[in-house]
Amino acid sequence: MKKYAFKRRVLIVGEGRETEYNYFVGFRNTFEQELEATATSVKVTRGKGGDARAIVKNAIKEAKKFKPDRKRGDRVFLLLDTEGVGRAPELPAAEKLAKERGIEIIYSCPSFEYWLLCHFENISRGHFNDCDAVVNALNKKWNTVCKTTYDKADQDIFDRLSSMLNVALVQALDIDLHHLHTKGGARRTNPSAQVYELIAILIGAGAGEKCPIAGTWKLVGDAPLSVQLNKGDKIPPHKDNSAHWQL
Repeated sequence: MKKYAFKRRVLIVGEGRETEYNYFVGFRNTFEQELEATATSVKVTRGKGGDARAIVKNAIKEAKKFKPDRKRGDRVFLLLDTEGVGRAPELPAAEKLAKERGIEIIYSCPSFEYWLLCHFENISRGHFNDCDAVVNALNKKWNTVCKTTYDKADQDIFDRLSSMLNVALVQALDIDLHHLHTKGGARRTNPSAQVYELIAILIGAGAGEKCPIAGTWKLVGDAPLSVQLNKGDKIPPHKDNSAHWQL
């Protein structure tokens, strides 16, 4: 794959201090070559928790320090949990503030642990009452595969799950497609996690996979080809099945 001198910059801000930060630092380190191929540099910062508006305000502060160049394609993402019904009233105002400041929210419902759960085969797609219920379901899988109890502060969280990332990407997308078909929407729908969309933005997707995000996809490499795809469409090959595309 061609190496690009020009890079778009992406800032990922976690809701809290540990889990999301550790996951995406591990992801960035593991997928260094793939990020190079899509000309993407990634910075990950910790959050401070709090209510939804406070979490967005922290992301705005981090974005100011990051100084994204929108014309170049720099983007700022915030990983945010919907949590239980208590946070629901906070989200519309938080979303409005984030949109005004160019912060793109990536939801997990009810928590980031549901995205972690998606790394395991045949997970529950039923409603979770709260974050603790997700952690309980995760621990049943975690103990068997990872031989340890799940720890929010685990610095090796991505390494433990990296071999199962493709399962998570496929499963989380299929869950969202089901929600879209049955409920008309997936964002903030319990349970769901749109983290797969962020990963697709970072490293693209390959021929034969289901398209994770509707939009214009460009072929990675020298050929100036693009294709318009809807979520769930099969990503086309180019000459051979190793073709890789990015948004």
